[in-house]
Amino acid sequence: MGYTHYWSFTAPKRGETAKIEKAYQKAIKECATIARTYYLANGGLSGFSAHTEVGKYGGLKVNGKGDLSHEDFTMREYFKQNLEPDSFGNTGNFCKTARKPYDIVVTACLIVLTNRLPNNFSVDSDGYTDDWQAGLELAQRILKNKKLTIPKNIRVYEPKLKLVKG
Repeated sequence: MGYTHYWSFTAPKRGETAKIEKAYQKAIKECATIARTYYLANGGLSGFSAHTEVGKYGGLKVNGKGDLSHEDFTMREYFKQNLEPDSFGNTGNFCKTARKPYDIVVTACLIVLTNRLPNNFSVDSDGYTDDWQAGLELAQRILKNKKLTIPKNIRVYEPKLKLVKG
């Protein structure tokens, strides 16, 4: 299938909807800041959209540029939209980046979402922990937030070492 990140959202507990929506909106703004800063400093993105088509699509969309593009990374406008099935009936999300350079922006955004919504957002990845380090450093530097971490609930695949007798 290729190098892909998968994520899902869980509904807020009763009485926490407004709090979760506020955290989600903060995450979208932080991710837009990361994408914009990366775009202005490095190019390498086909551009990005953030809150541009309210009612149709008002979240965030990022991809690489030209041969360095793969699949769009998208975040919907409102948290509750992530709980609704898409046109195929899926509620999970994924983005295959094929380890292309824009993966750094995708992993940075997934780290932000996981830190902002620790009980309502989970991530699985075909990558290894090392694949997330550059995204973490990008998010920390741009957002000036050293408290951001690669949370333990991000499930990544660690290489299995084989001992060779010789």
